[in-house]
Amino acid sequence: MKKNIVSKKSVVLGLCLIFLFSFQLAAQSLTLESVCKSLASHPNTTGDFTQIKTLQTNGRKLTSTGKFIFSQEGILWQTEKPFPSSLILTKEAMVQVAANGKKSVMSGKDNQIFSNISDTLSSVFSGNVDALKKNFECELVQESDNNWKILLTPKDSTIASVMKSMVLAGAGADLSSLEMSEASENTIRYEFKNQKYPEELSADEKQNFVNE
Repeated sequence: MKKNIVSKKSVVLGLCLIFLFSFQLAAQSLTLESVCKSLASHPNTTGDFTQIKTLQTNGRKLTSTGKFIFSQEGILWQTEKPFPSSLILTKEAMVQVAANGKKSVMSGKDNQIFSNISDTLSSVFSGNVDALKKNFECELVQESDNNWKILLTPKDSTIASVMKSMVLAGAGADLSSLEMSEASENTIRYEFKNQKYPEELSADEKQNFVNE
């Protein structure tokens, strides 16, 4: 009799544990919307990046390092090595700054490819999932409780002419890497570290997004 009581208690306890475990997994389930919302929760993200471009023709890898800014004002890639330069993306323009300080400005209105890619990055970091789905097939892969990957495959033929896919990976509200596969079969991978999330950019940082 006692054995039966113990057995029943064990079964009940086991069912409770299974229920709680299942509930925990459901609670931790991620969606494209929840991930983009988390990324957008930081008005500004700064840190260091390593860019690795792999050439399809010979497998050669070209590496550069520098600092980045993701903000509501725009995106900045400030390369420090091997040669200093800057690339600034805003909703209106793409600005390239050479080591000698010379600026080259391209209007987004005059370049549909630039405009679409810039809009894509802005959509990701502003949490605009509808805009993202308009131009891409979107697939979210949850690798563990808090780790995720977003695979973006272009629907738009203009974007597809230069980019086959884009994969973003991270944990929670932190973006750890971004990899683009070009139509040429080359790949460009960015790895991010030392992220910080200031509420406000400094005056010097804001100046990067002012077109003169």
